[in-house]
Amino acid sequence: MQEYSGEVFRKLQRTGEEVSGLLFEDCLFQECRFTELTVRNSRFSGCRFENCHILVPVCQGVQLLSCDFADCSLSGIDWSALLDERKRDMGFLPFGSLTGCTLRHCVFFGLDLKKFCFAGADLSGSIFDGCDLTEADFSGCRLSGATFTQNTLCRADFRGASDYFFSLEGNQVKGARFSLPEAVNLLPALGIVLDEW
Repeated sequence: MQEYSGEVFRKLQRTGEEVSGLLFEDCLFQECRFTELTVRNSRFSGCRFENCHILVPVCQGVQLLSCDFADCSLSGIDWSALLDERKRDMGFLPFGSLTGCTLRHCVFFGLDLKKFCFAGADLSGSIFDGCDLTEADFSGCRLSGATFTQNTLCRADFRGASDYFFSLEGNQVKGARFSLPEAVNLLPALGIVLDEW
């Protein structure tokens, strides 16, 4: 395994390539662009990504642990697959923060995201399934086409979020906060018909 520790990588661009057997610890990636990159048997621990584009990666045997992302475009990432099941069950996350990021068509399955801040993120087309999102902050998020299934959303904050639609019965939502007029989108899931008159 090739190891990198504390190194800085700037403006790397890789498209459709395959890499394997890499270990990155406490490394910084700035303004890098990885498109349809296949990554195998590699690990990223405590790394930071700034202004990077990571689009539709194929990951096999890849582990991320406590990596931070700032102002990145992250599309088509299955975050749940980037942790082994044992670590996921212990509440670890592949990321520490996702500040100012675009997170389109990502998968969040079975993750402990209590109090996690997604504020202002574009989460269009993303999937949240079986996650603990108690007190999570979705304020100002764009949620067009995002799905929420069997999550705990108690006391989550959706104020100022847009384009959301999900089942109030298929998720625990006690104490969750919504704002008008977007909250009206939740009523059809309860079988309520709204008419203008």
